[in-house]
Amino acid sequence: MSENRIKFKKERITLGILFISLMLISSICFLIVPEKFIRNVFMKIEHIQIVGVLGILYFSTLLYSFLAILPRKYAIIISDDFLIDNSKYESLGKIKWTDISGIKRFKKRNIEISLKVDLYSSKKRSLLKKFLTFMHNWNNNNRILISSALTDSNIEALYEEIKNAYRTSK
Repeated sequence: MSENRIKFKKERITLGILFISLMLISSICFLIVPEKFIRNVFMKIEHIQIVGVLGILYFSTLLYSFLAILPRKYAIIISDDFLIDNSKYESLGKIKWTDISGIKRFKKRNIEISLKVDLYSSKKRSLLKKFLTFMHNWNNNNRILISSALTDSNIEALYEEIKNAYRTSK
């Protein structure tokens, strides 16, 4: 049984953590001192504070998700029988090739995996994972998006490896 393991690019995760931390600090400033951010007559303190609260919620969630994947060694594992996607905090993990109906490229940095069944509802997932899944993949009932943004692999090479493993599993 052959197995291909794709590692994370830890530098990108670290940069992501730094950027998200800066955005979180900015959101806290929006909430605490909104007066400093008023630039014109149409802006109100309440609007800036609402943006601050929303920013705190969103960037706290993102920060937690990046910190959760930091200790993981492998982002994606491709074997003859299954694909393990751990490239994001909210990823589903092990997906059997028999549960997949198709694979194609989606935009510049993503691979879309179409599912035969809704794996999201069959697995127990926390509210945080459900929220992040919805934020990154609106049509998440029958597809998974795998991004190469945090992996140590080029998107084209990753797509070919996944596609070839899927073809040989049939």
